[in-house]
Amino acid sequence: MTKPTDAFSTPVTLAKSTAGVVVAALDMGSNSFHLVVVRGHGPTQFDILLKEKVMMRLGDEVARTGRISDESKVRIKETVATMANLARGSGASEMVALATAAFRDAKNSGSIVDELEESLGIKVSVISGKREAELIWRAISHAVDFEGQTVLGADLGGGSLEITVGSQDKLLFSESFNVGVGRLTTEFKNIKLASGIHIREVNLHLEKILGSAFREIVQVHKPTKLILSSGSFLNIARITLLRNAKTLRGDRSLNQAAIQIDEIRAVIGELTTRDVRERSKIPGIDEKRVDLLPAAALVAQFILNKLEPSTIVTSDWALREGIILRELSTRNETEFSENSASVKLASVLGVANRYGWNEGHSRHVAALAVSIFDQTTNLHQLGDLDRELLYLSALVHDIGEYISVEGHDRHGAYLLENSRLAGFDKEMKNKFVSIVRYHRRGNPKSDFVPFADLSKENASTVIKLAAILRLADALDRSHTRLVEHVEVVIKDMMLLLLVSSSHQVELEEYGLRRKRQLFEETFSKEVHLVQIPNANGTLHA
Repeated sequence: MTKPTDAFSTPVTLAKSTAGVVVAALDMGSNSFHLVVVRGHGPTQFDILLKEKVMMRLGDEVARTGRISDESKVRIKETVATMANLARGSGASEMVALATAAFRDAKNSGSIVDELEESLGIKVSVISGKREAELIWRAISHAVDFEGQTVLGADLGGGSLEITVGSQDKLLFSESFNVGVGRLTTEFKNIKLASGIHIREVNLHLEKILGSAFREIVQVHKPTKLILSSGSFLNIARITLLRNAKTLRGDRSLNQAAIQIDEIRAVIGELTTRDVRERSKIPGIDEKRVDLLPAAALVAQFILNKLEPSTIVTSDWALREGIILRELSTRNETEFSENSASVKLASVLGVANRYGWNEGHSRHVAALAVSIFDQTTNLHQLGDLDRELLYLSALVHDIGEYISVEGHDRHGAYLLENSRLAGFDKEMKNKFVSIVRYHRRGNPKSDFVPFADLSKENASTVIKLAAILRLADALDRSHTRLVEHVEVVIKDMMLLLLVSSSHQVELEEYGLRRKRQLFEETFSKEVHLVQIPNANGTLHA
């Protein structure tokens, strides 16, 4: 029996590569060195194989002396050697190492970089602040969905602050400023004050260094969303989110976490008025940053006052991920031909290919689901974002079969829970995971944590979308894409699915009888399938 042409969408063929490209990036920052090793599946999709971080605090001594000490030279060499071994052990043939503000400022950094290349064979590039900002922008624009807004990215390190402005696909402004937390803490140290630094002098300094740039940014580009990234800002964000412990329940990632402006201002107030002992007791504070966070809080406060954003979110991607994305973009062979502007779609397709999805069935079910959604808007009363979520869920509804066909709904939810999904905030990810978990059978329950964590409204949305997805999945029960078209007819107590096919659809009708219960209970409509001949008027046994 010949399979019919997919009448709902033009399938995009993705190259099937299980090996991928292993890339290692070392961010030699002023506060800490960060290593990340990934297996790339395309220019923007990758799995993280290894992450490692070592606090170095080079920015402090460079701010004091203008040099990197002999003791720190030894630590740098040992740390880079260890990172290189870890990268090789993870399958990376080389490690891309970039050094930032402390190396830019240290008078003796050139000799240190030369020594690393001579003794370890590791080439370290000391990049400009502007180049650093551009790489950070590349990372956050892939990690966070800007939702059509112009955003300002603020990445605060030990030696510098990188400011970027732009839309999802266009960088409008990028600059690096010498106001890192290590630098500020050292230059404006005042042990007589609770904060450990002279707050008034820091604020005057920030105005001098940043004031004119921010006035230009606000006047010319008018960003409405603020994205915070890197260690100190993310620690302030974590402290803020932990005020509502449920926000971080079961998830350590801070990517695209929404921060309430009044709450982060309250945290800033505490960090700049409490002494070290009191600060160390704040839930969520990184003990290695206790002395640095007052300076970070003052920088955050300055940005909030100047920008007055409507929204604040976080990105846990920064320079090292920017390096990875740059390296993957230079590879000659790519495993993906999908060229989508959607951050979420690219991320979901990355997961789909990683776990060997049945592309034909999945895309067909996704098209059926969207068709049913569009024809039942008066029933479900959902919007465009819910439609998008249904489509994305349908694309990966069967990825759990990578583990086992039996219980693949549970396995799929597990895989998605533990996948990086760029562009998804926590609430959206919980909805996404829950739809896949309940696409097959059973009623959503509070013992499934992602579903239990949803608001009442979002839980209702999940039930509606899962019910629609079950109907669509049933209409390709045979996985042969027999149903060429579906028309929905809604009556008082009944919903008819008029399916067009040139072949008998017994399996699909059987599947519908098994999967229609959730839809019937949710919308109080009996669901029935009625087969009609296809456009040619033919119907084969």
